[in-house]
Amino acid sequence: MLSSRAHTFGWLFALILLPNLASPAETEARLWRVMELEFTSNQDYERPMDVELTAQFTGPDGSRLNVPGYWDGENAWKIRFTPTRPGKWTYVTRCSRIDDSGLHDQHGMVHALPASDDNPLFKHGGFLKVSKNKQYLTYSDGTPFFWLGDTWWFCPSKLCPIEGSSNPKKYPSMFKALVDTRESQGFTVAQMAFLGPTNTPVPHLNPRQWTQANIDFWRGADEYISYANEAGIMPVMGVGFHRDLDKPSLEDLKLLWRYMVASYGAFAVTWLIMGEYSMGADAARIKKIMALGQFIKDIDPYKRAMSIHPENTGAEHRVAWNQPWYDFIMNQCGHPEDRVPSIDIYLYPHAFGLKGTKPVLETECNYEGIRGKTADRVRLVAYRAIQSGSFGYTYGAHGLWYPTQSIVDKTFWMFGVSPPWWEALKRPGAEQMGYLRQAYESVNWWELEARPQAVTTALPLPKGQRILTKASGDKVFLIYFPKGLDPMTETLLQGTDRRGAYSAEWFNPRNGTWQTANPGMVDGRLPPRPDDEDWILILRKRDIS
Repeated sequence: MLSSRAHTFGWLFALILLPNLASPAETEARLWRVMELEFTSNQDYERPMDVELTAQFTGPDGSRLNVPGYWDGENAWKIRFTPTRPGKWTYVTRCSRIDDSGLHDQHGMVHALPASDDNPLFKHGGFLKVSKNKQYLTYSDGTPFFWLGDTWWFCPSKLCPIEGSSNPKKYPSMFKALVDTRESQGFTVAQMAFLGPTNTPVPHLNPRQWTQANIDFWRGADEYISYANEAGIMPVMGVGFHRDLDKPSLEDLKLLWRYMVASYGAFAVTWLIMGEYSMGADAARIKKIMALGQFIKDIDPYKRAMSIHPENTGAEHRVAWNQPWYDFIMNQCGHPEDRVPSIDIYLYPHAFGLKGTKPVLETECNYEGIRGKTADRVRLVAYRAIQSGSFGYTYGAHGLWYPTQSIVDKTFWMFGVSPPWWEALKRPGAEQMGYLRQAYESVNWWELEARPQAVTTALPLPKGQRILTKASGDKVFLIYFPKGLDPMTETLLQGTDRRGAYSAEWFNPRNGTWQTANPGMVDGRLPPRPDDEDWILILRKRDIS
């Protein structure tokens, strides 16, 4: 788990200002770190967003990346690039206005130094990939990536400022307080949708109408993303929710997302496009968003794993699931009051019409505080999801997914009374999600497979008290016992080596502590639980050779 620390904006020190030279310019960069090239057009454009600038980078192995550039106000244009291999990279720019000698046919060279950072985003690369077995995501170099997310839909915006806050004496920067807290708890992801104040249109959806004020807004977002990356947290970004994207044309949305990919694509981020894309099952919107997803994938030079945030499982039509650009399943179990979500969505994605296999992720389920949900419920649904096949989990807190500004802010109280954001930030379930990550990272979690039938009891258990197991062969077993189960209930585990010897530990998911356990009997009987709270039992086969 990462520790809290002061952050630096390392990428800011990699800004490269290039004059328009006939001979190639050369500079240094760092593997997996953003560098920035700046160019000056020699023409004035009434509609600069219609001008396309791209740089083709050729790496030391001959691989090529076509990196889009973006207009940065007045006559300034920028290209952000992150080297994916150490060594010499060359580039040449291409502009749709070939008569603009300030933008077209500019040449240069970048010498990429090896990675030199303990931050996993900069050590392993922050462009997510799908694992070879299509069960989880990895960093760029293939290192498994544990997804532990928080939900900040109204970020970046005035509701979640990076300078100031609605509690300025205690929190001079709201966004930095969120990042610093979640970093200390071990979170790796922040889900963001660029939503502003409620009952107002999502800003900046039509780039053809942008002014300098719009450019300033997007420049401000740079600092959010950089600060999160320096903390090891990956923003997973979309723009808008529900029907926000109904009015803009597909061409306008392509312009917007070309800008998004050009401006932020070199950072350690990925895309969820928009929130609840299938709300209302509007056929025209869904068709438009599916085409937009393919466009984003096509122009992303790093071809990172991406997805889209859906409506809840019962209403979602799963249109995106078989799209070629759709790399992993984002599920939303929603916020039911009286039932736990079915584990089938995590166990059997093919049963929902999926052709082939894609990693499954629970991305919105039972936010802590919504309709009275407690940390106990958060732990239950999180462990059920991961034990059944989700490769990670995204947490949410009522009062923070929408940042309640004060004790008199009653926005979204239809989901239950919410505290101000600084209190929601300290809900106990978030700390316990950090313990969840500790539990899974105590083993090679990416080698575990869900075995929902592995533990049996003499009498059937209620749905919410089902004992769920993940295992790696007969070598490692991670078993989740939910709260309320009689600790003396006899439990039998299938799949162990009856001739082998195992060590056993109890992990307390409420406080993150460990204690040695009796591994049980050779006939598969598991030891009694310490009490009737929820517990995790980890069995490891001993090497007795």
